Amino acid sequence: MGNLELWRTDRGPFSLLRNWDSITKELDSFFNEFDKSVGESRSGAKDTMLAPAVDVQEDEKGFLLSFDLPGFKKEDVNVEVIGNRLTVNGKRTREATAKDSKFHRIERNHGEFRRVFTLPENANGDSIEASYENGVLYLSIPKAEIERPKKVEITEGKGSLNKKLVGVKGEEESRKTVNS
Repeated sequence: MGNLELWRTDRGPFSLLRNWDSITKELDSFFNEFDKSVGESRSGAKDTMLAPAVDVQEDEKGFLLSFDLPGFKKEDVNVEVIGNRLTVNGKRTREATAKDSKFHRIERNHGEFRRVFTLPENANGDSIEASYENGVLYLSIPKAEIERPKKVEITEGKGSLNKKLVGVKGEEESRKTVNS
């Protein structure tokens, strides 16, 4: 039999490193085009997708999430918990303007946003409290009591446990035999 040769291909994990420059250029191009096309409406105005900034703090009692939502009304924001997923979403519409006016610059964001967080195991998702003040949404998530492991006592030898389990069965079997 002849020698086996290792079949080589450029699809190994290091082939990405050899082509890294071209990959990053393609990704940059994709995201630049994506950014240009997102939210373009028929009138030419943009509905910018928002990603509000959020701070996440933790202490021994729980977690505090603070969302910057300037210009939002409390009614425009929704907070939901499904399983271990926390979803915060909302919508801010553009202010009405006169028909004959035109914008020279639009820098304030408007449109819809959605942020989804996976709650840690020790978070009590059923007891979340929310408050909204001065354009900041605060979510207080208390920590849940984590079930502590229970120590199981180990006895020496299998005799006592075996007698306990088999002894009950053995008595039932002997009663069936006697009654037959």
